Amino acid sequence: MMIDNILFFLAFLILGFGVLKNKKLGALLSFVGYVLASVDFLCLEIMGQHIDYTTLTRIDGTMLAMAPQVTPTYFYGGVIVLFLVAALHWFAYKRLNSNAASEESALQKSFLRSKQGVAILSVLALGCFFFSATGTAYKNILLSAKELKQSFSMSSEQILEKLGAKEKYLAPEMITAQAGKNIVVIYCESLESNFLQNKNFADEVPHLNNLLDNGWSNYTNYKCFDGADWTVGALYATQTGLPAYLGANSDTLFSGVRQTGAVSYAGVLKQAGYKNLLLSNGDMNFAGTGNIMNCFGYEVKGHEFCQDAVKTVWGVHDYDLFRMAKEEYKKLAQGNKPFNLTLLTVDTHFPKGVPDKRMGPYVSENVPDGTHEFALASLDYLLGDFVKFIESQPNGKETVVVILGDHLLMGDFRHTPIIKKFDNKPRRVALLANKVIANFDKADEIAYYNLPHIILNLADVKHNAKFSQDIFPQMSEKFVAENKELFTSLNLKLNGMQ
Repeated sequence: MMIDNILFFLAFLILGFGVLKNKKLGALLSFVGYVLASVDFLCLEIMGQHIDYTTLTRIDGTMLAMAPQVTPTYFYGGVIVLFLVAALHWFAYKRLNSNAASEESALQKSFLRSKQGVAILSVLALGCFFFSATGTAYKNILLSAKELKQSFSMSSEQILEKLGAKEKYLAPEMITAQAGKNIVVIYCESLESNFLQNKNFADEVPHLNNLLDNGWSNYTNYKCFDGADWTVGALYATQTGLPAYLGANSDTLFSGVRQTGAVSYAGVLKQAGYKNLLLSNGDMNFAGTGNIMNCFGYEVKGHEFCQDAVKTVWGVHDYDLFRMAKEEYKKLAQGNKPFNLTLLTVDTHFPKGVPDKRMGPYVSENVPDGTHEFALASLDYLLGDFVKFIESQPNGKETVVVILGDHLLMGDFRHTPIIKKFDNKPRRVALLANKVIANFDKADEIAYYNLPHIILNLADVKHNAKFSQDIFPQMSEKFVAENKELFTSLNLKLNGMQ
């Protein structure tokens, strides 16, 4: 609630202009308080939660470069208001130091400059800070930073022991694997299970619904939680089974990884003789996505490989991605190696999607042009068409196909209006496959740490890899949340960044 942000800012305002004698320092402190309160406000508005250590450390050049495209109102409005508040603080500082303000009033002399007055204002400021959820959030950030610093002195083995590891973490070079079936994995931007078999989206997803009506498995309890709730984080988490906690500048950090000690399911497939190919219509330099996936064993092709494509703010449209994916699938199928073709779409990105006018002939007339719904319907058609294409290829019906969302839609119904149609139903990430997932009932809770085994089991790959659900039997949302600092340090060590 905004009241928390106001109380937090009020604490800095009281300290800056009521307690500190140095008015220049006081004005600066108050302005810093405003900035911190604004960051938490934006976090609440866009992500629906207070600022935490993981989110704060992700605020870097990459995220700021994305902001004008994704949330232009907040970005440009925030910049304008920031300068306005800075000007007001400068005016207040100059006014307090002007000749007109040099003679203190009786109230200032008797109260504001007295020990009792300063004490009362200090207690009031501390009360505003600690009774606001914003203040609690920043206090937790400081505690997380302290705990993280302590964990840096530990070895990987010590961290694993403290996390209660029951199995040894096998390094990539210790993995042995035997090939199974070819597999296609399609990560769909912000695809939620609420879109499927929902009367509110009957015109938007007829092809996916048709797959489910004709034998595909639909797992409706795939939960997305902290550590996998943005694209590159979801890729890292679903590949390795580890939450994508990486400390300061975590997005940028992926660009700096040269060799990873984190075992990924793509790495296991590579050991089994698979060719891993990642195709995306997005910019693979963004947040180091291409680099980390390359380290996992993928050949990576971003939007640059799509010739004669229609450019978008993110790269090119999904239409161009699937057009090229068909060509790449044919090449892989003609090779003498098993393959893992992985696609990463982007046109259904929040807040309102990136509609492609070329998709008009393939989308129901009931879906308005230029809307998020239109972008969703376009993706639905392209997915259905690509599945039909795969099935038409030699041995295509033997290929395992998995379609899943990378994470939940970001924002809320004010910024991402399509969310209104969810009718307040529980939010889950879409996960469907043309084969039954062994050892999972359709109602079972699934998380990113289950995905490595799910993918490898679907492909019938035999291996000795141990992922987080093997090593930590207590893996759960609560366990991950309680051990963010240890997982952060473990990730940094595994990726050679500490």
